[in-house]
Amino acid sequence: MTPYFACYAILLAALVAGTLFNRLRLAAIVAFVPMFLLILQRGLVGTDSAVYVQEFDVIRYRGLLASAFEPGFSLIIEILSWILSDPFQILILLGAATAIIMFVAGMILERSPLLLMTIVLPYFMFDMTMNGLRYGLAFSIIALGAAGLARGRLHLFIVCAVIASSIQITAALLAFCLWALVEVRIRTFAGVAIGVAIAFLLFGDYIEGKVSDNEDLIGLGGLAGVAPLAVSLIILAALKSKGRNIVENQLALLAMLAMQIIAFIVSRYYYVGLRLQGLFLFLLYLYAAIMIGKSSLEASKTFLLRWSLVLAALISSASRIKNFNDDFIGPSPFNPYYFAHEQAGY
Repeated sequence: MTPYFACYAILLAALVAGTLFNRLRLAAIVAFVPMFLLILQRGLVGTDSAVYVQEFDVIRYRGLLASAFEPGFSLIIEILSWILSDPFQILILLGAATAIIMFVAGMILERSPLLLMTIVLPYFMFDMTMNGLRYGLAFSIIALGAAGLARGRLHLFIVCAVIASSIQITAALLAFCLWALVEVRIRTFAGVAIGVAIAFLLFGDYIEGKVSDNEDLIGLGGLAGVAPLAVSLIILAALKSKGRNIVENQLALLAMLAMQIIAFIVSRYYYVGLRLQGLFLFLLYLYAAIMIGKSSLEASKTFLLRWSLVLAALISSASRIKNFNDDFIGPSPFNPYYFAHEQAGY
């Protein structure tokens, strides 16, 4: 656990120092570098890492049609397999690429990357690069598109949404929700409806299979899902406290609050609820970053918003460290942390 503790200690120290001295862009780089090095040097750490390595071999030797993944992700693996002979190297390369894309997108989205440091780095960064590789890559591409959407480049956002959805289908839900919340217009909702219809038409069987798979996974109970709910409530309360200086459409905040609460209730009974909570928290991050960017507000200079987000970072960090130390259903696949050179076979 020492490498994780070190990364989170550096993150929180950099966050506090960057907030106090108004040097958040430098602080974000300081916090990101040790995390990136840990991602780059890891062994088979993470719940799904071994499964990914096995599936990469299946794609290499049996082709795209044998893949259980979405077509875009399978195509990426097929191309990388021509260049890299070891599926583990592909795993590391994708994790590193995801981390870089996400960090660059976050730095573009915010003038002062307070949300990046308080939501993405503590809660998502390790999970999206060392565990849920497909959703991590897809969500980071959506974040890059969101930076374009914030600047009025809808075409860039749509291109990123299509690419991301071909990598992990839940990215389509993320993109549709973000677009609908940011551009509250009839034609936007019509576009979202058409997009959903096309997604179900193209990936209906796949979506049905995923739903069936998750129906068999029961909720974990206990404190599962409390952290994303608490972080969401803190962020929404902070945004609401500034009134219309940040968010003109208060219904958007209520919609995200409702989505998070419903997902939390579902997580009591089905594991898919936890996944939805993560998706809605990432949606809130993107929406808040875009809205703060459109306003004249400097988040790092607003006392309540600034320290509310620091509290959110503490909760996110504590939640992830707890998950890494001891999984809900047994020993955590993140603990102990293995460097690649320490692990047999690699």
